[in-house]
Amino acid sequence: MRLRTMSTFTDAPHIARIAEALWAREPVGSAALLVGAGFSRNATPVRASGGTMPAWNDIYGTMVNQLYPAQSGKATDENEQSERLLKQSGATSAYLRVAEEFEAQFGRNVLDKLILANVPDRQFTPGKLHKMLVQLPWADIMTTNWDTLLERAAESAEERVYDILRTVEEIPEARAPRVIKLHGSFPSHRPFVFTEEDFRTYPARFGAFVNLAQQLAMENTLVLLGFSGDDPNFLFWSGWVRDRLGSKAPLIYLVGALGLSAPKRKMLESRRIQPIDLAKLEMFETWPKSQQIENAHQWFLECLRAAEPYRAKRWPQPAAGFVPPLLHVSPVPDSRSPMPDPQSTDINTPVQKVRELVLQWRQNRTVYPGWIVPPFATSQLLWRRLSMRLDEIIGGLRALDEDERLDALFELNWRQEAALVPLVLTVDDVILELLDALIGRYEQLAAEPARQFRALALAVLRHAREENDAGLHKRWSDWLAPRLAEDTEGLERLTYESCLGLRADFDIDGLEAALNKWNVQGDSFWLLRKAALLADLGRDEEASLLSAQALNAIREQTQRGVTDIASWSRESFALLFRSSVLFGTLGDWRENGPVRDRFDMRQEELQSRGCPGHSDFFNLMERLTQPAPPLKKERESTRRFDLGSINRTFNFGPLDPRIDRLLAYQALRFQEEGGLPLRIGHAAVARQVVLEAARWLMDVAPTRAIDAFLWASTSKEFDTLFSRSTIARISASEADRLLDRVLRLIDAAKERVDAGNMESRFWMERLKSALEIASRVVLRTPHRAPELLETGLSLHADPRFPRSIDVGDQLRQMVSRCFEAAEIPAHDAMLLAIFEHPITRNPGNFAHGVRDPEETLPSDVKIGKPDPKWRKIVSDTLAALRQDDTRLAASSRMAWLFNAKLLNGKDLQVFGEALWDPAFVEDGLPSGTVFYPSAFLSFPKPAGADAQGALCAKFLSDAPLTDADLKSGALANLLREKKFLIDEAQLGALIERLHVYVANHAAVSARPDLFSGNDRNLAQECGRIVANLAMRARSSPAASEKLRSLAILDRYPLRLEAAYPWLLDLGVVTVDEATKGLRALTGSGDETDVLVLSALLDQIFWSKGCDADFEAALWPEIAQVVAVRAPSPLMSALRFLASAMRKEPARVPAKIDDVLSIGLARILEETEMTGPAEQLRYDPFLARYFGAALVSAMDRNNRGDPAMRAAWSKAIESDPLPDTRRGRASSFREHKAGGDANED
Repeated sequence: MRLRTMSTFTDAPHIARIAEALWAREPVGSAALLVGAGFSRNATPVRASGGTMPAWNDIYGTMVNQLYPAQSGKATDENEQSERLLKQSGATSAYLRVAEEFEAQFGRNVLDKLILANVPDRQFTPGKLHKMLVQLPWADIMTTNWDTLLERAAESAEERVYDILRTVEEIPEARAPRVIKLHGSFPSHRPFVFTEEDFRTYPARFGAFVNLAQQLAMENTLVLLGFSGDDPNFLFWSGWVRDRLGSKAPLIYLVGALGLSAPKRKMLESRRIQPIDLAKLEMFETWPKSQQIENAHQWFLECLRAAEPYRAKRWPQPAAGFVPPLLHVSPVPDSRSPMPDPQSTDINTPVQKVRELVLQWRQNRTVYPGWIVPPFATSQLLWRRLSMRLDEIIGGLRALDEDERLDALFELNWRQEAALVPLVLTVDDVILELLDALIGRYEQLAAEPARQFRALALAVLRHAREENDAGLHKRWSDWLAPRLAEDTEGLERLTYESCLGLRADFDIDGLEAALNKWNVQGDSFWLLRKAALLADLGRDEEASLLSAQALNAIREQTQRGVTDIASWSRESFALLFRSSVLFGTLGDWRENGPVRDRFDMRQEELQSRGCPGHSDFFNLMERLTQPAPPLKKERESTRRFDLGSINRTFNFGPLDPRIDRLLAYQALRFQEEGGLPLRIGHAAVARQVVLEAARWLMDVAPTRAIDAFLWASTSKEFDTLFSRSTIARISASEADRLLDRVLRLIDAAKERVDAGNMESRFWMERLKSALEIASRVVLRTPHRAPELLETGLSLHADPRFPRSIDVGDQLRQMVSRCFEAAEIPAHDAMLLAIFEHPITRNPGNFAHGVRDPEETLPSDVKIGKPDPKWRKIVSDTLAALRQDDTRLAASSRMAWLFNAKLLNGKDLQVFGEALWDPAFVEDGLPSGTVFYPSAFLSFPKPAGADAQGALCAKFLSDAPLTDADLKSGALANLLREKKFLIDEAQLGALIERLHVYVANHAAVSARPDLFSGNDRNLAQECGRIVANLAMRARSSPAASEKLRSLAILDRYPLRLEAAYPWLLDLGVVTVDEATKGLRALTGSGDETDVLVLSALLDQIFWSKGCDADFEAALWPEIAQVVAVRAPSPLMSALRFLASAMRKEPARVPAKIDDVLSIGLARILEETEMTGPAEQLRYDPFLARYFGAALVSAMDRNNRGDPAMRAAWSKAIESDPLPDTRRGRASSFREHKAGGDANED
């Protein structure tokens, strides 16, 4: 700061040089201070009557009086000597000689006691000037004073931490800034340097202090304060510096109210001592005599304090005020300081307010410290200030003329980019309108407006990319390209934006070409951003080398000895990148650990200098991992502490849910601007930040969220972030564009995997993600399902992909989802594509399981129209059934062809012969197929094949039953098969085997083995076996008794509920017991109970009728599940009701229609696709599927509330997903047992 009061003071330039040195560095400057006894007179007495701290003259007079005591009334030699010496007070030689005489006369101990008595240290406290002095950033403070005023002031300094150095032995341990006691210190650090001999021998006895003072004088601007020109300390210390350094002695500044004559001043200057005589101040004589020296010292210290430069890391906050306030100095604001916010007044119009803001914005941009990414707290502060005035700003902008609006929007956009806030949340429309209006006269614009126009065009380019506006992006990209040749930074920005756009479009070839062509010419930080893009392409080695080059270049360009925030900020992000490179290098963690530790230490130093890029990144990550904040509503209510008390809040003005999730937008820009890769090597860098940002945005800006998600995702995040509800909220056009992009990624990834280079593992992972994304997005683009199926089949045809544990699962899911999405008319061609695809061969014992595409066909897919091509398919499949390496997949295909009734009589004969080919028969049954053993009773077989006998031998032996026998489901399915015939003895024996199995079975484990079979399945299968045995036992009293004995057992895994329809007929259970069991199942949340309930409802459906009293209790119970949407049993209840209403509507009592209508209406309301449904405790999509099936069956039978049915019909037609339409179609198909649909 400049000082108005210094304009007429002749020594003002010298004070300015001291101030410049003082504030030259942080945290301490390059000015050192030597404080003399005169400054101690600014101390404050403990008691009001304490006077002032004694000076040299006071101690001198005391010594003279004791050496030569006056004798009253006599003219003695002592009196004459005393008078003569007292007249010499102020003379340097007299001080030291008298002290020497005093020591010789009375001894050193008496001299020390005299000093202690005449310098009453503890009767004074540091004054305000002491406190002001130690708050200044001196490199070090030396003092020749014995008192402890300075060190006591230093202990209370708030902005500085001083080490106190009292002896030479403490020199190695003390760290700057220090208070250095050169001449001893009260009470006990002696000697108190005072005598002539003390000064003569000082260099020899205290050479370390002399060397320290010499070093400080050489390295810093040395300032002496509190000395007079005759002060012996001043003379000796200045003389030692001059003697030791000779002509190299630096200029020493002597500051004080010196009152120097011209000759004396000239003498000092000749000794390279520059006096700053505060007695020459124009206001000096106006001060009271008693305050002149104190005020002069305060004026000097205030001049230094007022010269404090603006601390750039405070930007955009104005300079801090002065504590305490300046009394004698009037500072002028630093030109490097930002302007404060203009004061709001009622008089200003919006236009005037905008003009005032533009002045502030321009100044603040001019003094911007140069962060590559501002500290995140700074970005948030910018946004808070901007958002408070945004409505007024927009109103004022539209009222400005075009040229002035260009200037204002340029400044506003610059500020908004520093706040990391996208244009879509503020003035994107205003900028677009202006650019369209001005583009016709761009060539006539002056240089500065033209530069502003280009900057706004680049901002629009980024906006277009972020908002997926391809047309807008191309328009401004094409316009900018030929106009940035002379604008290096603009050209770099255009290149970067183009690369980001290519990456967003998954134009991998285009991105690689652009990166290969990109030769960075501008800011070295562009090297790091380029490296991040290379890492995103899996080119980790190149990214590592380029990031190292960027870090080296940044460090080479860093200015030394100044506050270079621009370089430090860049270094912080480069270090974060390099640390991630080292962390992601497998096998070198131990070697790289110390390097990363050093990087972390450097990051801490950079943060202290105002560059917290490293900590900002991790703080962002931590904040984003928290739940996204709730969206504000127009009216919000919260419960207060008191009973029944509610607080209501009304939010006025437009509510933009995107603003509530602004942190996520800022995080995405932080990652882009900071040049942080999503991953490199085995280290995830910014991937989690981007994924969490996508999670925050998914329900307010799904397109932006999906774009972020696509590059960062792995399969682990799909179900969380790319859920079915997310797909439902994507528009059809956006889904179409998204699928185009993903298909490009699939092609690019396949090409790079084919290349077989070091990056193939990376691209295999990208292929895996792309396939998963495509198979989900296709649900919103049914017309693209055949195209995607073709892509999947082409990948499946390459043995590397279906065998890959990374890709094989995604290929199987793609087939299923393509058929789920496709319109029914497209099924015929798609089915032909599946069956014309080469039959999958057995991959071998140690390959990841490979499944044929046909095996994942949804069960509801049927052939619509016959086609001659099926004849060849049947023939080829029958031939493959006889081949060892294709038999497994061919058997699955033959089952589908058999059920589709595509086999003629000859085909059936060949099918039976191939199935029972002797080469593949083991233990009397065909092997190498996908079939349950019971299937061989239904499939054709050659003469002599005894499936019945082989099945009896396999399943009705005397061997004890095992868990494996039950878990496979083969025994339950076999007993369900009517063609499997067993006599009464075999039935009884099987029940006895089951009895022994249950009686000897261990209890269910509290901690099930995660790697064993499914224990829930064991209980369900046991229940199915009991139900089928009970159904067969109806004609056998002996078997019934055995069942009664079995039913008494209350042990795991026995479950009787599925057998209720038959056990009621047999009298094994009562209606009350069955009803109680049913209610227990419908009220339970246990997964095993849900499976058992599903098995019970299947048995009830198949039974065509059971005990009337039980059915009377059954239907209201199941209807109530729907009405209250009980989460666990809801799907089983809906599926059962849909099947019953479709096949046997008369069996479903009409009295439950109203209850069902209420429940179905609530399901439709709760699962509305306009908002997220993840908060529901039940699966909303499966509920809509089964709900649509039930409602459609009710509609066909004119059951239920017509308004409810109409609402469902409308919802089915407009459903963005195929779920409800598939459910409606299922109401025309046969009921299929086997648990909840689509359950993985």
